[in-house]
Amino acid sequence: MAAAVIALGALGTGAVLLAQAPPALTVATQPSASPGADVRPARPAEPSASASPTSTIPSGIAARDASPRSPVAVDAPAAVRVPSVGLELGVVPVGVREDGEMDVPDLVREVGWYRFGAAPGADEGSAVLAAHVDSDVGTAPMASVLRASEGDAVEITTAAGVELRYRITSIEQVSKDELRLDALFARDGDPVVRLVTCGGEWDAAAGAYEDNIVVTAVPDPR
Repeated sequence: MAAAVIALGALGTGAVLLAQAPPALTVATQPSASPGADVRPARPAEPSASASPTSTIPSGIAARDASPRSPVAVDAPAAVRVPSVGLELGVVPVGVREDGEMDVPDLVREVGWYRFGAAPGADEGSAVLAAHVDSDVGTAPMASVLRASEGDAVEITTAAGVELRYRITSIEQVSKDELRLDALFARDGDPVVRLVTCGGEWDAAAGAYEDNIVVTAVPDPR
């Protein structure tokens, strides 16, 4: 399966897709520099600098416990920011791929919002925003969430221009085999936003990173 070719930085916070990848693609090859070089030991581990993926990888975010349903009309998220680490990405709605995993945008300057679940700003449920941790040209912007700390702000702008503010309460590294999908994709309970990417060691046999990084944030009324 051929990897997509991406030229970064061509359109500000966007990117130019030069070669369309197959629907199940996640772009990830050997990072040009170690994503974890400036991560303190207490932080979850980013993809190892010794990782040497040579093919495309899946998103690693199974969505079988968040089966698609007709999405309710909502004010969809359009951008997400974590100012403390300089993260600012556009948000696009995504669904479920044929293999049962949550889709993730090919462009590393975009975050996918799971449109069949809760939306940021909803009164209940978990709003899931996921993006790649690296690409075939190096570390992706989403890797910067690993430098964030509990208490840092997460800011989301909706399509209608509403500004939502959240506060990070946890940053977890979880084996993909142990990821609690019912909690990640919860449609009820307290409203939260979860920023998700890959982490841990690269498993060449599986063609994927072993873990997910899950950043949980709760509404901040300030």
